[in-house]
Amino acid sequence: MSANELFLLADQPMEAVIRRIRLGLPANSFNQMALALGLPKKSLAVKLRVAPRTINRQQKTRSRLSAETSEKVMRLVRIRNFARQIFTDDRTVADWLAKPDGALGGTAPIDLLDTDVGARSVESLLQGMIYGNVI
Repeated sequence: MSANELFLLADQPMEAVIRRIRLGLPANSFNQMALALGLPKKSLAVKLRVAPRTINRQQKTRSRLSAETSEKVMRLVRIRNFARQIFTDDRTVADWLAKPDGALGGTAPIDLLDTDVGARSVESLLQGMIYGNVI
């Protein structure tokens, strides 16, 4: 799955996204997301609390990611797509994700994306930035 296919999937109807998550994304989608944001694969795995060895094994065997890992990847894709409404390119998105933000209690947005609650906080911040209601 290419990065563009991954980015487009996040914008599909909820049922389609859930079906793909439950089926498991192709293991290379993890690499695609890391490459798109210019992040080392191992660093991204650590941030999302996914075992790097598991990702490597799944990629070598060309298997699918677990539903849990697929959901974390899609969460990051969704945040990336949202952030691209503000930032001009993926490098700028990656820089923003890595920078601690006072509105998030001094935590970098990427450090919150391993949980749904954290991702919702990041989405709220992005929404505020888009609509001028920065928290």
